[in-house]
Amino acid sequence: MRFVKYINALLLFMADGMAIVSAIVMAYESREILIGVNDIPLNRYIFFFPFYLPLLLFVYEGLYRYRFDFWQEFKIILYTLFLSLLLVLSYLAITKTVDNFSRYIVVMSFIFMALIIPLQKRIVKRFLFWLGLWKKEAKLLGRDDRLQKSVFNNYYVGYVKSKDNSDTLFIDSKAFSLSFLQVKLREEICKHHEIYFIPTVEDFNLAQSQIFEYFNNSSNLVLLTNRLQSKKNMVLKNVVDRGSAFTIFIITLPLVGLLVVMKKIFEPDIPLFFRQKRLGKDGKVFYILKFQTMYNNSEEILEQFLQNNPRYKIYWQTYKKLPNDPRVTRFGKFLRRFSLDELPQLINVLRGEMSLVGPRPYLEHELDDFDVDKEIILSVKPGITGLWQVLGRNALSFERRVAIDRWYVYNWSLWMDFVIIIKTFKAIMDKKTS
Repeated sequence: MRFVKYINALLLFMADGMAIVSAIVMAYESREILIGVNDIPLNRYIFFFPFYLPLLLFVYEGLYRYRFDFWQEFKIILYTLFLSLLLVLSYLAITKTVDNFSRYIVVMSFIFMALIIPLQKRIVKRFLFWLGLWKKEAKLLGRDDRLQKSVFNNYYVGYVKSKDNSDTLFIDSKAFSLSFLQVKLREEICKHHEIYFIPTVEDFNLAQSQIFEYFNNSSNLVLLTNRLQSKKNMVLKNVVDRGSAFTIFIITLPLVGLLVVMKKIFEPDIPLFFRQKRLGKDGKVFYILKFQTMYNNSEEILEQFLQNNPRYKIYWQTYKKLPNDPRVTRFGKFLRRFSLDELPQLINVLRGEMSLVGPRPYLEHELDDFDVDKEIILSVKPGITGLWQVLGRNALSFERRVAIDRWYVYNWSLWMDFVIIIKTFKAIMDKKTS
């Protein structure tokens, strides 16, 4: 097994090196297409050692040693590429050799690396998993179905259930008492090469925390911060939200115009927009904007439907939604299928009432369904999309949605918003989450 481990590391290292070469070639050829003939030969770039600095940083960050989830590894890759670019530009400036290379090719090489390396890693790891080289046996102590899926249904990390003994063990700390867990850890650390255990505190992303070592006391302290309570972070998020919303609004303006025309043609008797009171930051009520997707007598239709189909009453009370909702018009179903009905909410973002990413915009009467999470969730602006949407959308219960929103607020970062936006497009196209 150790031999396979080193083979995997070597293959991934070589694949990253080939990706860097491909990025350099693409940058070189793109300059020739866009600007003109290159007066510097390609081999000077390919054999320029600082271009391969990311490989050393990948080794330092443990990319060939640990099995990161894709999004965490993607974040590390972008960080190391940005740092490498700064170091390369600094090297060229200090050595006064900047004129020996095209600045366009240098910068574009790293941009292409940021696109190619994550993509090729997905392809290479899937191929190695298919071959069986990337598979690594592991055991899991606990009964959390979500944890089971995260560990064993993810080719990118490559873990498979062990039939016998294995070097890797996952422990779900929430499934055991603290005293039992301490004894179990002491027992298992003698049997396994590596142990991963899930913290009992599940509302906080410890990957973003700072861990301090108190040597004399043989203990650790974990620093947790509420990032969205920082004025600097709130200003940063607001600037990114409004800037992005304005850009998207301008880009989608022709599409919005087309949808308006189509709606007037197919549903002339139904209002164009739907305005509804929702809870904003600090519980302030605002009117959320959407394209109208329901019939004018939607409340009567709902009441009649629940009377005729009592089995759906529990579903409605649990999820606050209905499968194949009879209140939604035919054209409204099309809009909802691709979340096009939410495009007018960009106006809410530009007004400062919503964020692009945030907790779900809750209704006033849903305040009664909150437990102790009302204050934390209403401390930030609601979002057009959010973590709740990419983790299940309609398939989540109200309580689960609240828990996910709470986790988002506690652990916010710009990177998380970026990942959520990318995953939102996937969730929209995924029929299973519609």
